[in-house]
Amino acid sequence: MLELPRAPHRLHLPVERSWDGSEDPGGLRCAIDLAAVAGGLWVGASLEQSGPVREPPEPRGTRIDGLWEFDVAECFLVGEDGHYFELELGPGGHFLALSFEKPRQRSYAHEGLALDVRAERRETGWNAETVVPREILPPRLCAVNAFAIAAGRYFAHQPVPGTAPDFHQPSAFPGLRVPANW
Repeated sequence: MLELPRAPHRLHLPVERSWDGSEDPGGLRCAIDLAAVAGGLWVGASLEQSGPVREPPEPRGTRIDGLWEFDVAECFLVGEDGHYFELELGPGGHFLALSFEKPRQRSYAHEGLALDVRAERRETGWNAETVVPREILPPRLCAVNAFAIAAGRYFAHQPVPGTAPDFHQPSAFPGLRVPANW
């Protein structure tokens, strides 16, 4: 069982294996870090990779539906009722936030959401961070997983089953405990 700490402590989710759990010789190193903060959830993503970074042409810091078609780090948070939230962060501070009623059935696209995403590009990768307002997360969080897509390859913190990458499998995610009164 994973534990979501209050900031300044962080839950560190390394994303360094292929989506099915196999070793990846490509040398990608990714991580999602999470912390409970006043009014929300701090999410930090870092991705180290060889080769060029794939980034959308839209202005930095904007919401991009389809961000998963570029290099991206993703965090999925599941509530006790089975509803879940997906946050994607990209190298240019681009983001996508989506809520789901059940696997792959969107319940809300958060099209008007304005997140302050801070992103920094480095020679070998990038990092980004933001705070997600608590009120848009599912109630009573109970599971979490982290993923990355880079250079057309798919990676996971906790592998997911299947014959092709499908990150929308909340029943396969590790359990999560959150701080009392958060």
